[in-house]
Amino acid sequence: MKGLYLSGVLVTFTLAAMLAAWSWQQRIDEDAMDRASKFSSFASFPGAVPNDAPRRFAVGLNACVDLIVPALEVFSMLAMDGESVEARDHDKIESLMELEETFKFFFQKGGAGERFVSNSALFKQIVGASRSVEGGRFFVGGNAALMGLTIKDKGVSVLSKSDKDISVLMGGAVGPRLSSLLDNKMVFAEGATMEEDDYHVILEYPKGAQWGGSVAPRANRFIISCDMTNARMATLEAFTAALSSFAPDIVVLSGLHMLEGETEEFRESRVQDFIGMLKTVPETTPIHLELASMAIVPYVKHIADQVFSFVDSIGLNEQELELVSQSANGPHRKLTNIQGLADTAKVCDTLFWLLKTYGGKSVIIPRSSANNRRLDSLSVSIMSL
Repeated sequence: MKGLYLSGVLVTFTLAAMLAAWSWQQRIDEDAMDRASKFSSFASFPGAVPNDAPRRFAVGLNACVDLIVPALEVFSMLAMDGESVEARDHDKIESLMELEETFKFFFQKGGAGERFVSNSALFKQIVGASRSVEGGRFFVGGNAALMGLTIKDKGVSVLSKSDKDISVLMGGAVGPRLSSLLDNKMVFAEGATMEEDDYHVILEYPKGAQWGGSVAPRANRFIISCDMTNARMATLEAFTAALSSFAPDIVVLSGLHMLEGETEEFRESRVQDFIGMLKTVPETTPIHLELASMAIVPYVKHIADQVFSFVDSIGLNEQELELVSQSANGPHRKLTNIQGLADTAKVCDTLFWLLKTYGGKSVIIPRSSANNRRLDSLSVSIMSL
C-alpha cells in the first residue's frame, strides 16, 4: 500500500480500495497493521462501539455473473483486428465498429473501461464468440457483489475469528448461477433474487499485447454488458426495504455507472430514488460509494452535485477522478503526464479540490448547521503508477 497523509486526509493508493469512514484495503500487509489500527477511524465514528470493528455490511446494487475471456481471441472470432478504425470513445455501444473504436480508445493507454451494449442481438453475438474461446471462466461480477464477497472472505482475518461473526446483506440481483458462486455467504434482499442471471463479458489483455497497430502499455480489462436489471437499478427498492431490519454497521454502494445506457430523464429519476435510499440511512451509519468507468460528462456532474454530499466516502481511480474534475470545472482536465502515467501532484490537488467542493465534516470544511454534507474521505486507486 502506498499512502500519503495530506493535512489530515488519508489518500491511499491501491489496486482495489474501499473506504467508508474507516480504511479498508483488499490488499493489505497483515503484519504491518494490527486490527485496532485498521479500524481506528471506524471506532471514532458516531454510533460505533469504541475499539470495535464493523460486523454487519449492507452492499448494493450491481451484481451479475462475469464471463472472463482473453479479449484478442474473442476479437479474432469476430474478425475485429482494429486496423481500420480510429480510437474513439462511445457512451454506449450499438455496433461491432463502435466496440472496436471504444476498445481501442482504452487499449492504447491501458485504461480500464466499461460500456453498455444497447443492441441485445449484438451482445448475444459477442457472448457466443466469448463462450467459444478457450480459457473463458465464470466468476462473481458487479462491484457490489465483489465487494461483498471480499468483505466476507478477506474480512475474517481482519475483523474476527469466524466468518459467522460477519453478516453481508446483498442488495444486487442474484440469479441461480450467481447464487451458486456466492455459496451462501450472504443474505439476499427479499425481492432481489432473479430466475435468470445477468451476464457481463470481461475482455482481458496482458501488458505488451498487440492489436490494431497499438501495444498495450499495461494489462487491463474492458467490460461490456446488456442487462436491464443493473442498467435500471431494478433492485433499489428491495435493498431500501431490507436496510432497516438488517441494521448495518456500514453501507457500501456502487452501480450508478450502469444507468448510462438509459435516457437522461430516467437517469435523473433513478438518481433521486437512490438519494431517497441514502436519506433512510442513519447519520451514525457510514456510507461508502464506489465509482466506476463512465463517459457521459453531464451525468458525472449530476452525480457529483446530487449524490456526493450524502455519502461519507468515495472510492475511484484516476480516470474517474479526471472525469469528475472535467465535469465540474476542477483544477485539472488531465491527470496523466505525456508517458500516460498518473501525475501524483495533480491527483492530490484534484482530491483536495473535490473535498473542498463537496466535502462536509472534513478537516478542510468543518461541519456546521449550515453544512450538512457528510463526505470527508476519498480513496483513489492509481492504475498507472
